[in-house]
Amino acid sequence: MTEARKKAWARRGFWGICASYAAYAAYISRAQFIAWHASETGRYLVPPYRTIGYFARYAFTQFWLAYILSFALAMLFFFGAQWLNKWRRGILFEPEELYFLAIGIFISGHPAWLFYLCIVFAAYLVALCIATAAYGVSVRLSFYYFWLPCAAITIALNAYLYQYAWYANLLI
Repeated sequence: MTEARKKAWARRGFWGICASYAAYAAYISRAQFIAWHASETGRYLVPPYRTIGYFARYAFTQFWLAYILSFALAMLFFFGAQWLNKWRRGILFEPEELYFLAIGIFISGHPAWLFYLCIVFAAYLVALCIATAAYGVSVRLSFYYFWLPCAAITIALNAYLYQYAWYANLLI
């Protein structure tokens, strides 16, 4: 597969994941509205008893904000890594690797993206130490194969971390 095709597939994957998260947030927002509207007490939380702004603010903070924040952070890291790669004349990242970084940050969500980056760098450090010990000389490794598996590890650890109060305080 050529470089351009890999990059195109990575780009499509990133935007497809973003679209699926947006569709999910829209679906649960609508489901919440319908549930409140059908409920005997919940109907007082939707129009005509309350403004639509009340529900929109609730849905935004409960269902959309974490995804928007993780998307903004993914874009920040994407463009930052793109600038850094361009500044270093393309030796740091493969073209599609930037999308893998953005996908990892986005699907990890907020606040798990903090742990995601720590896990990526810790896994890279361990792999670098093992490779250096195996070959006896300093080697250069790429982050290419670390971005997505570390995102999966972060998502799996996320359920475990929710039980701690300090982690719950990081949630929006």
